[in-house]
Amino acid sequence: MSLNKLKKDELKIVAEELNLTVPEGAKIADLKSLIVNSDVYKNDKELVQSAIDYALAEIKNKRLDSETKLEFERIKLAQLQKQLELASIQKNLLQNSDIQNPSVLETAANINVETLLKSVKALTIPVPSRVESYNLFFQSLEKAFKIKEVPEQFKGEILLNILGERVNNLLVHVSEEELNNYSKLKDVVLKEFSPTP
Repeated sequence: MSLNKLKKDELKIVAEELNLTVPEGAKIADLKSLIVNSDVYKNDKELVQSAIDYALAEIKNKRLDSETKLEFERIKLAQLQKQLELASIQKNLLQNSDIQNPSVLETAANINVETLLKSVKALTIPVPSRVESYNLFFQSLEKAFKIKEVPEQFKGEILLNILGERVNNLLVHVSEEELNNYSKLKDVVLKEFSPTP
């Protein structure tokens, strides 16, 4: 039970825990003297020790909190810097003449479609083996489209990709207009896989 190693803020907490009145502007020596000369210090060593332990724990927690907040602010700042870098890169890409090259645009679109496809697949139920479950599949798919804000132009491509081999022979009979229109493509798929009466 040594008060000598305690700092001013720790001594202040100990004094407050012992219900001692801390004078305003008290220095370390004043705080030590206040604690040592108190009746509690002389009569109840356990209480004093628990007050010291509490003060040390309280200061440690405050330091951890402030370190955590500081780290969180650093992370937020780093994120903001990355967002600014990304915005700057995107701006430069738009101004760059290479962006007019269709292959660069196609690559960016493919990456976007692939990302959308992965996230939509994760949110959609598996393609059903029973025909009766296709309505549920499409409800799930359309909900994923809405959540991920999938542009209309990618919906058909994502649908075909998710259905995979099941629609290979269907592609031969589908017009280009139907391929680019999700609603029409959905109707064709439902018609193809609907049970025959």
